[in-house]
Amino acid sequence: MSLLGAILAGGGSRRFGAPKTLARLHGRPLWQVAAERLEEVCDEVVAIVNHPRVAQEVEVDTFPDQRPLMGPLGGIDAAMARARRDGHQAVFVLAVDMPWVERDVLRRLAGEWRDHGRACVPRTGPPWGFHPLCAVYPLDSTLKPLNSALAARRLASGPFVRSLDPDVIDTGVPASAFRSVNRPGDLPPPAFAIIGNKNSGKTTLSVSVIAELATRGRRVMSVKHGHHFRLDSPGTDSWRHRHEGRAERVLMAGPTEFGLMGDWGREGDPSLDLLLTRHLAEAEIVVVEGFRHAPLPKVEIFRHGSQPEPVTSPEEAHRRGVLGVVTDRPDLPWKVPVFDPEAPDVAARVADLAEGWLL
Repeated sequence: MSLLGAILAGGGSRRFGAPKTLARLHGRPLWQVAAERLEEVCDEVVAIVNHPRVAQEVEVDTFPDQRPLMGPLGGIDAAMARARRDGHQAVFVLAVDMPWVERDVLRRLAGEWRDHGRACVPRTGPPWGFHPLCAVYPLDSTLKPLNSALAARRLASGPFVRSLDPDVIDTGVPASAFRSVNRPGDLPPPAFAIIGNKNSGKTTLSVSVIAELATRGRRVMSVKHGHHFRLDSPGTDSWRHRHEGRAERVLMAGPTEFGLMGDWGREGDPSLDLLLTRHLAEAEIVVVEGFRHAPLPKVEIFRHGSQPEPVTSPEEAHRRGVLGVVTDRPDLPWKVPVFDPEAPDVAARVADLAEGWLL
């Protein structure tokens, strides 16, 4: 039951204005984000790329569509041909412009295919109720109908996949996880997180790094993770708008300041990247305090007096996206740069690290 992972990166990126494949999400090109996720569930990972210059920069095996100008079905067709050549039984396709599909979703789809041998697609919202470009397609049940669809130029991917009668899997993630990057504004501003245990000095480090970046002329914004906080006091006008009038969100606007208060509403707790895209899009760089589980590059601060163990094990730091560690335990086997928390230039060193990775 060998599975080929195929990054669909053959589009022209006309709305984006530049090759989306090479666009960066928090410092990493989109092709790399897709490749790392597919590598966890597939036996081999390749990319379908039609632009020669883009192909030179993608660090997995690339090849173009066999039948040009056939859209996403042309990419699936090229992946099918490669899988048949190399002895794979199915293709896991993932569009390069869907960087928010989490690894657990891919594991679930691959597991369902291995259990049942059928085409598997994730349940999402309109227009089809599933997403055809994050899916597993077995060769034995897909090749013949795919060839027929391409020969007749029936190129819409949704209706084609529906004709396969796939297993539609509820992966438990919101439809927003399957959104696409179509324009530059769909990507969040570059961000990194400062993480650490309680009383480790996260806020002090965050404030000093924000100040350092601002001194360098960067347009810096920040996010602070919090619990059970209140921004408007009972009885104030804004509080009455929310709690008496039942407004979902209230924007307080003044000559020099503004504030937005509200509940998440029907969409539930949105992802950090969605919040960054919606509310901090004008930032040049964002410093995030907390959000240790968010898929961001991270700097950890660890003081052995506050907690016996760091958030990230020293041996796993690099693999888990930690760029560097500010710590009074430099003797631990860190696999990333280590900075002294008492050094007068520690904020500058962290700022250097973040700028080098993100900008």
